[in-house]
Amino acid sequence: MLPSERWIQNNYYIDERRNGLIVIKQKYPQLWQEIKFALRGFRLYFDEVADPGGGKSPVTNRLESPFKHKGWIAAEFQERNKLIRGKNFGKPNEQELEVIFQNSQTHEIDLFKGRVAIEIEWNNKHQFFSRDLETFNYLYNAGIIDVGIIITKHTSLHSLFKTLGYYIKKDSKGKPKMIADKHASTHTHTDKLYKLLDSNRCSCPLVIIGLTPSIYRLRLKK
Repeated sequence: MLPSERWIQNNYYIDERRNGLIVIKQKYPQLWQEIKFALRGFRLYFDEVADPGGGKSPVTNRLESPFKHKGWIAAEFQERNKLIRGKNFGKPNEQELEVIFQNSQTHEIDLFKGRVAIEIEWNNKHQFFSRDLETFNYLYNAGIIDVGIIITKHTSLHSLFKTLGYYIKKDSKGKPKMIADKHASTHTHTDKLYKLLDSNRCSCPLVIIGLTPSIYRLRLKK
């Protein structure tokens, strides 16, 4: 095991479904190196955890940044089908009575390169996992990706959040809000993902990366 990978294993939660790790390490070793490089340089900071939110999270932006420097891009996919109603297809007297065009489109994937797709679910509603798995499964069965990766909070972070106190921003009644309330257990984290995976028929190989308390640091914005 490479030293950088040992550090990743010790400080992140890494798991797989349908041999996702084997797929990416053997078929796309350079992309796996880029993923490890991004994770090795990432830390989770107090001021961003306590940020009241609104718009794209600074945590997600910082996670995406090293990937984008390596050519990973956001991407969405659209399939266009032509459906013809008629009779005697393939014969001299073939008739086309009606032509129907059908389009299906995925949501925008956070990061895409080669045949690997990454979704970062820092603090969304847990239903976003269903959307991600459905898209991964669709792209895998269409032969567009070979592995999907979800980066999310490891459930152990909730215990940490409970020790961090209050938001900087107060609620509408002027009362301070608990940081732990922002990162509620109903939002995206590994336990929620596993509950879904236990009942989901996603055939796409998956890699699950959980952000853990090991990468948390106390840092205040200047």
